[in-house]
Amino acid sequence: MGNKTNIKAVSLLIALKNNLDKTSSIKEASQNKIAEIAGVSPNTIKRYMPIWVRLGLVEWKGKNKNIFIVNRLSSKTRHRNIDLSRLDMSSFKNVYESLRSFLFLVILSCKELVKRMIRIATQSNSTKEIKEARKFCNRYAERGEMQDFEYREHGISYSKIGEKIGFCKRMAVKIVSKAIKNGWCRKETHFERTYMPMVNCMYVEGFTFTTNNYGFKVLANTYRLNRNISMALIGCKK
Repeated sequence: MGNKTNIKAVSLLIALKNNLDKTSSIKEASQNKIAEIAGVSPNTIKRYMPIWVRLGLVEWKGKNKNIFIVNRLSSKTRHRNIDLSRLDMSSFKNVYESLRSFLFLVILSCKELVKRMIRIATQSNSTKEIKEARKFCNRYAERGEMQDFEYREHGISYSKIGEKIGFCKRMAVKIVSKAIKNGWCRKETHFERTYMPMVNCMYVEGFTFTTNNYGFKVLANTYRLNRNISMALIGCKK
């Protein structure tokens, strides 16, 4: 997360793997042959092939190194995996756009994980579970995100979302909009309104904007994962 080039490389590989047979390999492979299967230009394959190799996602085998193999894309550690079945895999572009939104959902799943750990730490009947959950929660307490095992929801701005997944604020707005449009999450906006008679739309320090009689503070949006997506996102431990 946070590297746009790597995200594109992984998106292209997912699109390619979706068009391969169960062996995830190409015999007598060439740059042009791989490009044809992936539905992109040979130059695109040339651009991302070094990244695939560097990340250990693909390898060349055979006597003449002409068998191209896509390695397993999932982690052996279960909580690091997410269910990508809801991604539109019809093209490289669609996979890339969907994966960007899924990375935003991973951020939200981290928040859900913290809340779940708080419930375990305060309500579980298992001493072992409580010990592990409290250890996890203490790391977040050090960051000021919770106190006395109560989660502090400060929301998250588009700028922060873009920073976390490696995109600008303008693109973060599009990414979040796609996630909401697909029904993966819900956005909740937050305002604080203060009665200020006769303020008459003047600038007041500490307020986002004013009207004739009120001052408004626009707070960061909060988001909630829809239940089916929350179950698909296995978890996100930091």
